[in-house]
Amino acid sequence: MLDIESFNPRVIPMTEAKKDIINASRSLLDDVIIKHFKAFQEGVTTPMAEAWKPTEMKLKNYEISIKNVCNKVKKQVSGVRQYVYQLKEEMVKIYESMLDEDAEEKEQEKIENGNEYV
Repeated sequence: MLDIESFNPRVIPMTEAKKDIINASRSLLDDVIIKHFKAFQEGVTTPMAEAWKPTEMKLKNYEISIKNVCNKVKKQVSGVRQYVYQLKEEMVKIYESMLDEDAEEKEQEKIENGNEYV
């Protein structure tokens, strides 16, 4: 007999469809930050962050979006005082979990495709 005592219909299991929805709902900025996560944690100079701007985004929208997840801090870089975008503390955990999910997903794809030795 099947025990359904512990079943909670509000907890949706992680399926391929759910993963696809989560990935589709990520913004272009999320993709940039995940790709350059360590750099944003330490602080990225404004010109460097602008160089990573997705071509589909306008610079002004990119700057507004980045200010929602990063603090603009004055820092001394290579002996010169510059503004850097540094990931907000509360955002670090969110992006770490996104990064972990990406790594797990890529590892799972390798196993499924039989490319774990490539």
